[in-house]
Amino acid sequence: VVSAQRRTLVAGYDMELDRHRALLDQYGIIFQPGVNEELAATAVQGSQLASASQGCTVDGVIGFWYGKSPGLDRASDAFRHNVLMGVPANGGGLVLVGDDASAKSSTVPGASERLLADLGIPTLYPADPQQILDLGLHAAAMSRASGLWVALKISTDVANGSMTVDVAPGRVTPVGPARAVDHAVTATLMQPMLAALERSRDGERRQAALDYAARNKLDIVTLHEGIDRIGIVAAGPTFLHVREALRRMGLGDEELAQHGVRLLQLGMIDPIEPHTLNGFASGLQKIIVVEDKRPFIETGVRDLLYGHKGEPLIVGKRNSEDGPIFPINGELTADTIAPVLAEILLGHSELPSVREWLDRRQSPRPSLALPLITRSPYFCSGCPHNSSTKVPDGSLVGAGIGRSEERRVGEECRSRWS
Repeated sequence: VVSAQRRTLVAGYDMELDRHRALLDQYGIIFQPGVNEELAATAVQGSQLASASQGCTVDGVIGFWYGKSPGLDRASDAFRHNVLMGVPANGGGLVLVGDDASAKSSTVPGASERLLADLGIPTLYPADPQQILDLGLHAAAMSRASGLWVALKISTDVANGSMTVDVAPGRVTPVGPARAVDHAVTATLMQPMLAALERSRDGERRQAALDYAARNKLDIVTLHEGIDRIGIVAAGPTFLHVREALRRMGLGDEELAQHGVRLLQLGMIDPIEPHTLNGFASGLQKIIVVEDKRPFIETGVRDLLYGHKGEPLIVGKRNSEDGPIFPINGELTADTIAPVLAEILLGHSELPSVREWLDRRQSPRPSLALPLITRSPYFCSGCPHNSSTKVPDGSLVGAGIGRSEERRVGEECRSRWS
């Protein structure tokens, strides 16, 4: 079962589903758009309740909800109920959230990890289209094994990107947790049932998700050497930007190993799996956390390592040594990561290639006089507002994207003609 509000602009996903209705029918896939985001979320939860009923005609139903971060905001109350009710072992509930960190196609920048954590939804963070497919399979298996809904955080550049992918059926072989949770999905949301559901959501069901992540090695430690003294943690496409920033500074795998730097790519950003993190942090003096927006991963890493013997210094959005920090606004790219990362690395050890890169970057460059190119404002390509939105001559309309833009047009028209 797949449901979401129509035209959420998540890479035209609903339009592709509409185009392949015959194929969906052939494989028993139901695509039912919701009137809005929260009704779509409750509809998908209904599939989980139905799949656990006596009259179910199939072995199980897996449900998908997708939308952008504003849609998750709107549907958060529905998801708070959904996660408590849970999913059965032969079902599964997935949340595909499109996050637009730099507001390329949204009215405001979006980051959903804090809300997803508050809702109790484990969150996986794909770095590219291949990982959307692979982590998507793991998310479905994790949901079934834990009785929880599981989310995929999909950033704009990943949603809009393309690459050649491996779709071989055997490329991902999920390994279940040592102790799977056979959760009994229920719609009885009254005490004392509520207390039991809350305990299992934050207890055995959450632990099953962590165990699944550990057994399937969703987090990847690279370049692990005994001499390592500094570690870099990142997730999703930010990890790829970190690798590109290091490459620009002349730090490939061989150079990183030589200078005692190891890397950790988190596949699941909440909850952070402690066994892998502890092994990664062992022997390190400093951990650099690179992430968009506010310090979400950094806080999780610091909380897990705080109080451990020989705990490393953790820097990212905060630096107790009064050194450089990564910005909390906008979207981090290799261009914004490289100079901050270079300063932090040089504060720890002398790296000739990094020093050379930084000096070369800071040297004055000749200015290039480029002609100013202007363009007229227009709606995004493929946006339904291209043909549906008409503004009376002389009206003043504020800039915006999607529903918010439509709402402003509507308010302006009502005020003008009322």
